[in-house]
Amino acid sequence: MADVGNQRRVFDFLCEKFASQEPFSKTDLTGVTNWTGATLDTYWSKQLKPFFAKADGGRFQVTEAFLPYANWKKFRNQVTQVRRTAKDYKKLEHPDVLIYEFFMPLTNEEALRVALDELFFKDAIIRKLKHCDSQELGTIFSRNEEEAHAAYLERICEWVAGKFVGYSIGHASGRFRNEDLATRDEAAKIEKLRRYLTDETTAVTRFIFPCEGEDEVERVRWVFDHLFVNSIIQVVNGEDEIWMVESGIRNRLHIWRLMEEDE
Repeated sequence: MADVGNQRRVFDFLCEKFASQEPFSKTDLTGVTNWTGATLDTYWSKQLKPFFAKADGGRFQVTEAFLPYANWKKFRNQVTQVRRTAKDYKKLEHPDVLIYEFFMPLTNEEALRVALDELFFKDAIIRKLKHCDSQELGTIFSRNEEEAHAAYLERICEWVAGKFVGYSIGHASGRFRNEDLATRDEAAKIEKLRRYLTDETTAVTRFIFPCEGEDEVERVRWVFDHLFVNSIIQVVNGEDEIWMVESGIRNRLHIWRLMEEDE
C-alpha cells in the first residue's frame, strides 16, 4: 500500500501544478515520493511524462493532457496500468432495492437536470432539509439529545450523500393518441384541425437505491419524496400528468395529475 501513498501524493502535486501552471522540476515531483532508481524512471517516462510539456530552465508544466485523469481513480488506473480480473472484485448483494423512474416529455429535461443537479451539493440538501417539517424529520431520523441542530442536519446530509451518487436519463420514442378513440374516418376529420396521433420523445429518469432492511427502505422513500419528487414537480411546467414507476420491493405506478382550477 506504500506505493498508493506515493501515487496519491503525485496526483495531488499534479492537480496543484495544473491549477497554478507553475513550472516544476523532476526533483520537485519526485521529492513528494520515496521512488528511486528503476521505479522512479518507470513512473517518470511511462506513466507521468505524457502529462508534461517542457518549460524554461529544464522545468516542466502540467498540460491539458492531464485533465481526463484529474480524478483519483482514473489517475491511479493510468499509473498502475493493472489489468483487472474477476478475483480483483468483491461481490456485494443488497436484499432490498428501490427503483424510481420518472417519465416526462423531453422538453422538461434541461430544467429537470438543473433541479436534480442541486442534490449533488451539500448546501442545497441542507437547505431543503430545513424546509421539511421538523417533527416529521425527527421521526425518520432520530436526533440525539446533546446533538446540535447543525450537526443533526449534517449527519442526515451525509446519509443522503451515501445513498445518492447519481441518476441516469434515457430517451424513449413513442406515439400517443391525443383524442378520444375514433374510427379512421373520424380521425381523418380530426387531423384537418389538430393531430390525432403525436410522436413524442420521453425522458426517462432512473434512480436506484440499495437498502438494508425495512427501516432504511422507509428512510429512502421519505427522502426521495421530500427532496427528489418535490424538486421534480416544481420544475415541470404545465404537464397534464407526471408518471413515476416504483419497482423493487414494491411495484407501483404514481401519477401526479394537474388539478382543474375549481378543484
